[in-house]
Amino acid sequence: MGKTAMAALVWWVCLAAQAGPLRLPAGKGPVAQGGSVTAAAQGALIRYRGWLLAVDGAVSEERPDVLLTSADARHAPQLQIGSTQRTLPLWSAFELVKGAAHLRITALPGPDELPALLLDFGDADYRIVIPAAGIARHAYPALAQRFPGADLALLLQERRRVMLPLGNGRAQVFGEEQAVPYRFSKVKR
Repeated sequence: MGKTAMAALVWWVCLAAQAGPLRLPAGKGPVAQGGSVTAAAQGALIRYRGWLLAVDGAVSEERPDVLLTSADARHAPQLQIGSTQRTLPLWSAFELVKGAAHLRITALPGPDELPALLLDFGDADYRIVIPAAGIARHAYPALAQRFPGADLALLLQERRRVMLPLGNGRAQVFGEEQAVPYRFSKVKR
């Protein structure tokens, strides 16, 4: 095989490896059908159908499947799965599979020009958007237009996360004030 053919084969294999989702081992116990979001400092813990995601430094007693860090002025969003770390440049997506549950994490332009993270659970079961910076309250209604199909926004407000169900104009602060996690289930589309 010639050098050109070998280089083309290596390039094709690399593209094929990037296109396929990363598979994680399924849990051994039963999988809950719904999900929850729990505040943890400036971040949140998100659970859905066997997934556990720690966002922006949230700490869990269990080992999270995915650690997510929002973008800032100097860095793109980051994700970490075990010892593997990835940067998510704008318009990039990363797909994961755990058992029968799928998760796609996409970096999209946020209202503040920093990339926002869009978490797409299952086959459009539930979508959560996480903007990197705070958003003024009067701009909350525009989030549903900017991120069509998103069900919940996790906003940064006064150094804590604010949960905003999209389609409902009322923000609910969670954190020290709300010890009970926000619960959600698959949305029929």
